[in-house]
Amino acid sequence: MMKKITSLLSLSLLLSLSLSAQDKFSATAELGLGIPFVGLNQNTYQGYKPNLGVSAGIGYDVMPHLRLRAEATALQLNGNNNTAFFQNQTYEGNVSAEYNVLSYFDKKPKYKLSPRIGVGAGFANSTLYDINTRQKITEVPAQNVGGSSYSIQTFFLAGINLGIPVNNKMDINLGYAHRILWQQPWVDAFDANSSDSYGIFSAGIHFYLKSDRDKSKIEVDPKKFNDLKAKADSTDRFEAQANRNAEKIGRLEMSNQEKDMQISILQSQVDSLKANPVRVKGEVKPGKGENMVVKDASSDDIGPVRYRVIVVSSPTRAGAQKFIDRSKLDRDEMMIAYIERLDTYRVIYKSSDSMAAAKKHRDEARKYYSDAWIAKF
Repeated sequence: MMKKITSLLSLSLLLSLSLSAQDKFSATAELGLGIPFVGLNQNTYQGYKPNLGVSAGIGYDVMPHLRLRAEATALQLNGNNNTAFFQNQTYEGNVSAEYNVLSYFDKKPKYKLSPRIGVGAGFANSTLYDINTRQKITEVPAQNVGGSSYSIQTFFLAGINLGIPVNNKMDINLGYAHRILWQQPWVDAFDANSSDSYGIFSAGIHFYLKSDRDKSKIEVDPKKFNDLKAKADSTDRFEAQANRNAEKIGRLEMSNQEKDMQISILQSQVDSLKANPVRVKGEVKPGKGENMVVKDASSDDIGPVRYRVIVVSSPTRAGAQKFIDRSKLDRDEMMIAYIERLDTYRVIYKSSDSMAAAKKHRDEARKYYSDAWIAKF
């Protein structure tokens, strides 16, 4: 029984959830106490079960206070007299309409008092037992008739419901609905000439699927809003970083312009030096043995005649200067001399007044430049 009730509730819940959540739709779930109006109306036999039922359904608001309902119900009924007892299982569905009569007194009533009428149909099985021997007396329908253990029954439904709002989307629902069966005397499987009926007192929840938002206001999905805000913040950070980068680029461009100007000035100086180089009037190639020059070498631009240690010869002054900048030797006394006769630039490592000192300096230079030699000019 409970498995069937659970299945019925699951089916009704899935049906209600499958509906689009429009403002006019609603769902109902109720637990009810059944009252059979039959010949066996006592509840004193051993093993008596509560006459319980469970219902679930959907509704649609045709008008502000008029609602159509469709429900499915699973119900067990039982009772007895002095000689017999019966047990009944019923599965039914019904459609009905209810109207809140309090709307006549208040256009927006807080509570809902709704008379209800409708029709329904279902399947039922009833078994009658001897109260003393517990032996089965009869079963309706009989097992050997058509191979079915349930018979079809139809009924007219009338009742009333009280709705107590909990919030904008949910009411507590209390109600009673009476079923008057159509040509079905076998609820208790006892008297074929009776006119059986049953009712259900119910309590449950009526849940409106409408949105509780204020239609006069624009609502924003918090997750989407936070995502957009994060993107906006990221864009702001990117823009700020781009502005900082633009400032850096501007400063670099200004720095490059200044450097370009400095390079231009240096280039002008180099061109001037090329036009007016340091000139040495004479030089004699190193002699044998001492690798030195002692005759006819002088320059007005590099000071008095001295012994010079030459480490490299370059066709351009820029090449000679580049050599000095990269040299591993002490650059404090290094200088460049232009040899006019040879049209070349010589890099002087150190200059000395004596040959002995010059040789010492030459040996220092040869640690890195094996071709270093001494010249006097």
